[in-house]
Parts: sequence; C-alpha cells; structure tokens
Amino acid sequence: MKSRFSIAKAEWSDERENQYKKDCFNIVFNFGDKIKANDNTVYLIKNGEEIEIEKPLKQKTFWYETWLKLKDFYQMD
Repeated sequence: MKSRFSIAKAEWSDERENQYKKDCFNIVFNFGDKIKANDNTVYLIKNGEEIEIEKPLKQKTFWYETWLKLKDFYQMD
C-alpha cells in the first residue's frame, strides 16, 4: 500500500514562517531599531546596544518564536 505524501502543508508552513520573518523586520524597523540573526540567536540593536531577544527552540518555528518575543518586548497586543 502506498503512503500519502503532500508537500502542500510544508509549503504553507514555509510561507507562513517567511511572513513571520518579514513581520519581525517590520516591527523592529517601525521602532527605528535593527535586528540581527546570528548562530541561531536573534539580537535587537537598539541605540547601538545589542540585546539578545530570542534563541528559538526549533529551527522550523525560528521566526514565529522571534515574532512572539518581539511583540512582548515592544508591548504590542
């Protein structure tokens, strides 16, 4: 018996993760700050100071986890 395999869910997840990445950069840009991802850690550069924001647990949800932390950092609803 053949097993089913669909790439639709994987493609959807990748698209959604890419959207979270864009949202992260937009949030930070709107506050006049910069974001840097280095060695699986995300840093926020605010007033010349580098602040560690997130070290996501899963590579697959890297930007989603970062997005949640940024929303919390900037106290967004």
